[in-house]
Amino acid sequence: MSAAKKRGPVSEILLQNLWWNNPIFIQVLGICSTLAVTNNLTNTAIMTIGVSLTTAFSSMSLSAMNKL
Repeated sequence: MSAAKKRGPVSEILLQNLWWNNPIFIQVLGICSTLAVTNNLTNTAIMTIGVSLTTAFSSMSLSAMNKL
């Protein structure tokens, strides 16, 4: 019996939405390699703050647009 058939419907939905079909997860994986090759801690910290703020403001903007 395959592993997919052993899971219940709730765990299958969670796995699909959190792992397989999660665009944010895929984008963060793309950023990891960029952060890893920076040459010092200051650059890494600034890039991390920039990515975090961009993600936060993007989510906030989309949420505000959805409520209109």
